[in-house]
Amino acid sequence: MDKPDGARKLHTAPTPLVGGIGLFLALCAGVALQAAVFGSTPPASVAIAAVSGVFFLLGFMDDRRHINPWLRLAVGIVGAGAAAIAVPSLRVGALWFPDLGFTIPLGMAAVPFTVFCVLCLKHGSNLSDGLNGLFLGMCILWLLLLAPWMVPETSVLLLPTAGALAVLLVANLKGRLFTGDSGAYMMSSLIGFAAIEAYASHRGGMPALYLGACFLIPVLDMGRVMAVRIRRGTGAFTPGRDHLHHYLKDWTGSSNRAVAVYLALCSIPALHAYLDAPLVMVMALQVVAYAATLSVNRARGPEMHQPARGDPQKPAFGGGSFKHSPKPYQNRE
Repeated sequence: MDKPDGARKLHTAPTPLVGGIGLFLALCAGVALQAAVFGSTPPASVAIAAVSGVFFLLGFMDDRRHINPWLRLAVGIVGAGAAAIAVPSLRVGALWFPDLGFTIPLGMAAVPFTVFCVLCLKHGSNLSDGLNGLFLGMCILWLLLLAPWMVPETSVLLLPTAGALAVLLVANLKGRLFTGDSGAYMMSSLIGFAAIEAYASHRGGMPALYLGACFLIPVLDMGRVMAVRIRRGTGAFTPGRDHLHHYLKDWTGSSNRAVAVYLALCSIPALHAYLDAPLVMVMALQVVAYAATLSVNRARGPEMHQPARGDPQKPAFGGGSFKHSPKPYQNRE
């Protein structure tokens, strides 16, 4: 159960953190459906399901006992690295830029780069999971953006998960349940590796910039927040309400409107996927829209502040060392 604390967790009543369990069961159903439709489960699907299951268990334990962040990071590196090493189609072997006319082979850096990308998506997704409907809405949007590129086997694998996301979205918008870290960790891994497989399967047909555009907003916001906190000396993982979705809620005066604006920023890559707009223009539009949103918030004046370093009422989660403390990012509403 996620209990409100009146500071960062502003929902009105204790809420079950069971959405991740539903998503994991949907993934298991997808594996069974894929085996029934195609007669077997491809190695890539086995690896995707296995590493997603590891991330689910990690998040499930984190929801209950708040695992040390260094341990979470280590498990994430091992899990993502094992999948990338075991299955070549689950690693980024080269960066293809067909719009720009060149390719960058990664060679021995392929596995570390893949792990880095998956972990960036994992942490960026988790940090953006702060308003009802936002994370689940992003997952549905990402599946729609990746749909034109997915191989049939992966599409079947994710079909039950897509249905579960839609059902859970309705319940989450009503505040009846949260996905928890179990759902956030699992879905970021699942979608991340599904995107990498779609990218690798097209052998240069799917531009690297497109994947970057799909996940740009939450990852960009994660980088900004961590950089600002490090500069302030409060530590990259210090709790705070200075994420993009917090600013949007202040600006729009409504959680639902904030979620709608955030998802609109994330949906800009659809201009390329379905209208074939130039990717450079798409990413530039995203960056400009993101910067404009922050500028509007800055012009309104600071309404939310970082907790001061050493504030006994708000324990540091980061800084010079990681301290075991309540999870800083379980902030719904």
